[in-house]
Amino acid sequence: MTVTARRRWLLIAAVVVAIALALRLTLWRDSGEPSVEEFCAEFAHLLVVDQLSLTVNPNDDTSTREAMDRTARQFADAAAAAPAEIRSDMVLLADLTAALSEAVAETASRETFDRAAAVIAAQDPFLETQDAATQRVVDYVTRNCTAAPG
Repeated sequence: MTVTARRRWLLIAAVVVAIALALRLTLWRDSGEPSVEEFCAEFAHLLVVDQLSLTVNPNDDTSTREAMDRTARQFADAAAAAPAEIRSDMVLLADLTAALSEAVAETASRETFDRAAAVIAAQDPFLETQDAATQRVVDYVTRNCTAAPG
């Protein structure tokens, strides 16, 4: 095989490999696997929703329930957009938030002991795992969603 023929063959092989990789990436992308960018956008929105919750008067049951529900829904959206690396952690945190939201929805602020008991009971199944899951999510967000100093 001459040098020219070998170069031509290598060029054709490189093009075929590039097309195959592009097709594989396209199929993978269309498979529904969320991108880091999608997750980071959902997580940023979660932070906004969470900050808005801080403005709610905890004695206003309607506003508190709405804020908890919004936060739980946004956690679920962020979990759905989470890449595989942290999806189980985000699902756990979304489930925790949903359980807390339900506990708040089922109690009244004037019944402080009942609400506290409901919140503690809702959180109890997550106590052993929530801190580690939170740390993994924070680490992931820090690595992937935070702009590098520039």
